[in-house]
Amino acid sequence: MGLKVGGVALLLGLLVTVGVAEAHKLPAGVAKHAIQQTTADVCHELEGCSNWRVGPCQRKSLHRVDCVSQVKDREGGVCSWVTIARIPSRSYEIQVHHKRIIC
Repeated sequence: MGLKVGGVALLLGLLVTVGVAEAHKLPAGVAKHAIQQTTADVCHELEGCSNWRVGPCQRKSLHRVDCVSQVKDREGGVCSWVTIARIPSRSYEIQVHHKRIIC
């Protein structure tokens, strides 16, 4: 009887732990949407920007998604960069930043 109760308690503990970890996961769709908003803002701030796009994206961890952002000007010039969306530990606010800018 004690072994059954211990087994059930262990199983419940594992289920609660998995639920907490899953609740802190950054969904890829939410991350891509945040990156799209940031890329659109960059395009609006750049003089001569005619179009922007985001993709492809890749999950780097449960808390991080990287996407390729791209803006195009009216003359056909293109700038691309990697945009990172992440949720830091002990937070649920998405942080977005850029790296590897190529024009």
